[in-house]
Amino acid sequence: MNSKYPHMFQPLTIKGVTFKNRVFASPITTNRVVTEQGYPTPEAIDVYETKARGGFAEVTITESFIDHEYSWRHEHGLNLWENPMSTIHMEAIMILTEAIKAHGAVATIQLNHVGAMNHPDTIPGHKNPIGPSAFVREDGVQVEEMTVEMMEKTAAQWAEVAWVCKSLGFQVINLHGGHGWLLNQFISPKFNHRTDEFGGSMENRAKFPIMVCKKIREVCGNDLLIEYRLSGSERMEGGMTLEDGIEFAKIIQHHVDLIHVTSGSYQDHVNTKAFSSMFDPHGCNLDLAEAIKKHVDVPVISVGGFNSPEQIEKAIASGKCDIVAMGRQQFADPDFVNKTRDGIEDQIAPCLRCSCFNPLSSDPDARPIPALWHCTVNPRGQRELRWRNAPQPKGRRHVVVVGGGVGGMYAAVTAAERGHQVTLLEKSNNLGGVLWFTDIDNDKESLKRFKDSMVARCKYHNVDIRLNTEATRELLAEMQPDYVICAVGGRAYVPDIKGIEHAKHALYAYTHPDEVRNKRVVIIGGGDIGCESGYFFAAEWGAHVSILERRKDVMLDALPSQRTALMPRMAKVGMNLLCSVQIQEITEDSVIYLNKEGKQQQIAADLVLHCCGSRSNKDLVKRLEGVCPRFIVVGDARQARTVKEATYEGFCAAMDIL
Repeated sequence: MNSKYPHMFQPLTIKGVTFKNRVFASPITTNRVVTEQGYPTPEAIDVYETKARGGFAEVTITESFIDHEYSWRHEHGLNLWENPMSTIHMEAIMILTEAIKAHGAVATIQLNHVGAMNHPDTIPGHKNPIGPSAFVREDGVQVEEMTVEMMEKTAAQWAEVAWVCKSLGFQVINLHGGHGWLLNQFISPKFNHRTDEFGGSMENRAKFPIMVCKKIREVCGNDLLIEYRLSGSERMEGGMTLEDGIEFAKIIQHHVDLIHVTSGSYQDHVNTKAFSSMFDPHGCNLDLAEAIKKHVDVPVISVGGFNSPEQIEKAIASGKCDIVAMGRQQFADPDFVNKTRDGIEDQIAPCLRCSCFNPLSSDPDARPIPALWHCTVNPRGQRELRWRNAPQPKGRRHVVVVGGGVGGMYAAVTAAERGHQVTLLEKSNNLGGVLWFTDIDNDKESLKRFKDSMVARCKYHNVDIRLNTEATRELLAEMQPDYVICAVGGRAYVPDIKGIEHAKHALYAYTHPDEVRNKRVVIIGGGDIGCESGYFFAAEWGAHVSILERRKDVMLDALPSQRTALMPRMAKVGMNLLCSVQIQEITEDSVIYLNKEGKQQQIAADLVLHCCGSRSNKDLVKRLEGVCPRFIVVGDARQARTVKEATYEGFCAAMDIL
């Protein structure tokens, strides 16, 4: 038993199935998860096996569907309804379950039916989607009410697919009864307006989920565990309340083995905390799990933004839940559990909740061109098989990394992990580059921990860290490296505005809080960083913040989830967003600009900040390049980059050292 996290590492056995600890990997997808025929690819098998190898007690395969008619909404799930199913199809799924169980994890799969949220262009024959009640959605799609015969057929399909899953090696079925999908629709007053035996009271609304569970038991027996995922509250007007969630949990507990408490709706995923944002507390649904646990006798799982072992231990030790499930944290660090077990939890890469998940529209024609899943803090993520097969170094090389930002540190760690002798030169007295401000900005707490984890990993892998050391051609020539990775970062872009000398870069404010607290602060530049910094100054320091943006709106380059999370928060703290403006002049106490109608305006300011992006340190790169034939430039030193791009380039550069 782990003495520091005893509750986290306490085994749990249910009907002969033993979970070796209390940390579950909840259902999430990956790149190229299935073939066109719907069986798992080698890449997907490797991704899920990596999580099992990393110590998770349960590894859950992504949302899969019970048919290719009404329930199916995307191509990411396993095809489990095919009948007859080819031998290669069955073998691929059995290899997947075998790979998970080989490392002591329990193999689980989530089964779903999207019900009223489907779209005629996804359903074969362009039929209307079905749900508990008929209605016309906001997008004009007609939803048809399910008959009792349709319900019975759907329950039978669920049971048949569950039997297939059991036969192919899965030990647990995760029934998705949350996030606004079909099972949730039946118990939600927002969707269920029936007047028959399946509507009205909670006892009646619960009859269809019970029908599904009973049919699965009838077909599969008691030794296939049922984990029921429910939204403890839909957190939306007219939806399920916590009181509804408790009442339903008290009913459904007699038909399932575990209750998995999430919240909200996929259709409003950020605001309802179905997928929490960086601005939500960690364990944001723990209050729902705690309330439900008081009224049921089966183990309760909590999910929602957990990203540290301390959070998990506290949640379980306090009796608020029995198990914690982690979603995006699996992307960030699939070795999360093993690192905790081995006492190196300071090296865990925490999930930043930085919007890697952005829901698909129900209308397939409204969906953007697919982008690969790509984790900011884990460049290997969802690419494990490819990088596992990368060429191994032919010898131990002397590698000098210039610059101790996250890109440089990732390059240094990766090179050291591959057996090279690594020296890291940093001209300042700290590692982390521009991320020093995360020590102050509360909303960047996870980004700070990522920065700190990279420092810990550098030390653990014996990187020779030389602070207060500026790289010169003479020093590099003296060191005689085999490779130089140049990660010298960038510099803030200073806009060409009359009176710009009266303004400071946004990072200045973090070290001069007295110039910000309760003051009038004008920020020139309404990109992600300008808005996030402005929100911190307003929410934490009481600043009266105005943002001036030349484009038609703020945060235009942000991912949808990130923007959805921040916009209402900026409004709540009273931030003034002025878009489509042209800055004319900055004075000692104001900014003069033309508004979108072309009229001159003046806004008073105690402090003016600019946040208009960055430019590469090309001059510094030119001074150093050529000192070594193998000279690789990464991150902002190459071009203005995000943290995700910088870590990926640093990682790739180190992987190429052979």
